[in-house]
Amino acid sequence: MIKIDQLVLRLLQNQECVVIPSFGGFVVKTKSAHIDFDKGIASPPYKELSFNIKLNDNDGQLIKFCSSENHLSYLDSEELIKRDVDQWNQRISQGHRLHMEGIGFFWKDDEANLQFEQDRTFNLLLSSFGLELVEFIPAAEKEMNIEPVALSSKVKQRKVLKYAAAAAIILPIAFYSYWIPAKTPAVKSGLISYHDFNPLETSSEANYRFVPVSLKALKFPNLETPKNDAATLNETKEKRAANNAGEAPIEPVITPESLHIIAGCFNDVNNARKFHAYLKELSFDAHIIEQGSFYKISIGSGFSEEALKPLMQKAKDFSIPCWILH
Repeated sequence: MIKIDQLVLRLLQNQECVVIPSFGGFVVKTKSAHIDFDKGIASPPYKELSFNIKLNDNDGQLIKFCSSENHLSYLDSEELIKRDVDQWNQRISQGHRLHMEGIGFFWKDDEANLQFEQDRTFNLLLSSFGLELVEFIPAAEKEMNIEPVALSSKVKQRKVLKYAAAAAIILPIAFYSYWIPAKTPAVKSGLISYHDFNPLETSSEANYRFVPVSLKALKFPNLETPKNDAATLNETKEKRAANNAGEAPIEPVITPESLHIIAGCFNDVNNARKFHAYLKELSFDAHIIEQGSFYKISIGSGFSEEALKPLMQKAKDFSIPCWILH
């Protein structure tokens, strides 16, 4: 439900006269832009409001607008306006100020006369939307004669104490900014000790001696070698035949010594070979790796993720999603 004062505000933006039954009427007058050279203010065009308490006869405009905006009947709209107007009159008669947002303020003076002051924070002129007051330096600005004032002894003493306190803070910081990096091992080791803050403490040279250490040979678990049975020989012959036919070779299971950039994973070897050929056209050194029942397409390998960053960026430039397989 849109309030009555907001409906009046919207009517004032498009009408030159808006009457509130049993309350009063607003008369709108458009003012052009104005420049006050003495005050240094340029104001945009705006609508000036004047309120007349005698313009209170119902012309039907506000009631019809309320009926269309709030989807009410004419009688319901009339009753809604009358209820709000009664509340406004009661508030003003009790000595309180009534504020209609964007419109202005209402109150009664000492002689019980209704007064109105327009709200200058809101410009009712739609064509001036977004324009604000502009302040500038007046052309004939008065010169101010400033006489020098002699500083008292207390003020001078305060300034001396202020400079001394600043020096007591800045000088130690400047000294240790040079001392710690140049005279202590804190920067190289990444560790700092309270001994580093004592410039009078001397550090002794470290003595090292060679101690031979014998290490036992590392033993690795025995790796099973593939059996030379008939099935293995047939599988080897099929892979060699596929290589001779010009198809992409399939690498063995991934070894744990390196990291691989995987660009795709398929359970159909034909689909894997098609994607492998596409990557080859994009100048990637791609190869197919068989791992279990899947065929993974690797576009490169390395021993650290840092070494694989350039290749990952190249794949990203071609909009190819990749991940690193450890």
